[in-house]
Amino acid sequence: MDPKKSWRNLYLSATLTTLWTWMDFGNIIKYSVPVQPVSSTVVQGFNSLRLLNLENNCISAWDEIVKLSQLPSLEQLFLNDNNLNHVWYPDCGQLDEPDNGYESHKKTFRPFKTLRSLSLGGNNIEDLESVDSLNSFPHLMDIRLSDNPVADLAKGGVPRFVFIARLAKVEVLNGSEVDPRERKESEIRYVRLVMSKFHSPPEEIRRLHPRFDELKKIHGIEDERPSTVTSGPQKMASGLISISLKCVGASIGEKPPLAKKLPATTTVGKLKNLCESFFKLKSIKPILYLQEEGSPLPTLLDDDMASLIELGIGNESTILVDELS
Repeated sequence: MDPKKSWRNLYLSATLTTLWTWMDFGNIIKYSVPVQPVSSTVVQGFNSLRLLNLENNCISAWDEIVKLSQLPSLEQLFLNDNNLNHVWYPDCGQLDEPDNGYESHKKTFRPFKTLRSLSLGGNNIEDLESVDSLNSFPHLMDIRLSDNPVADLAKGGVPRFVFIARLAKVEVLNGSEVDPRERKESEIRYVRLVMSKFHSPPEEIRRLHPRFDELKKIHGIEDERPSTVTSGPQKMASGLISISLKCVGASIGEKPPLAKKLPATTTVGKLKNLCESFFKLKSIKPILYLQEEGSPLPTLLDDDMASLIELGIGNESTILVDELS
């Protein structure tokens, strides 16, 4: 009996050296690997391999992962808890290898052509270029980027809505589904954020924010910031955003949420003062958090000089009012 046909659903745990050198064992469906890659060749064969787990392997070079890009059925790739600091989508020309007895893919091959789920949590990725490169993967819809510097606000990372706006095809981000409403709101917030904070030449904005022009067109957003000049009721209304203020501080007591319309240029410091007035907080200093759909934890609003529009806060946002301990 041909072993390639009889071991159709084998779940194999071995070294990456084995995976890199044992290059065509037929119909392995899942593969879990515990050690660091050491090879210099492109992995071929494994035509039925759909799931590959390379977590906790001390992998630091994305070049090693690119060697998997010719696996024809790979759908899920787990790379959590490695040392990767940059991700890029390979150009077919970078993958040309000696034939080694395999049929050439040079004309028809597309890297990672079946990959739909990529887990990169717990790495060292800190650049948004790596995030943007994920748009080039043809069918990638499920992405994990949590526990990377790029996702850590305390280290200069960006919030969830920025990832959603920059990743055109993502449907599941960090384990949470991205529904059409969240996508629309995130993309509009992101465009407003870029418009309010960046005044570089258009070419520079396009380089730093590749989807900016596309998203403006999709959502019909014009190239002007909300005006603070009250030249009429319509202009005043266009510069207002509707937010919900919800008290969560233990000593503040139960207070019903408040819906307020505020100028988009209202700063965090000004909003704190308004909350003291709205909720009659006498000796309590409020701290504010933005509660975002799909995000496990609210985002601390700690820059008193930042305006609502600069923070990407739009209509129907919920602001949590806590107390400074």
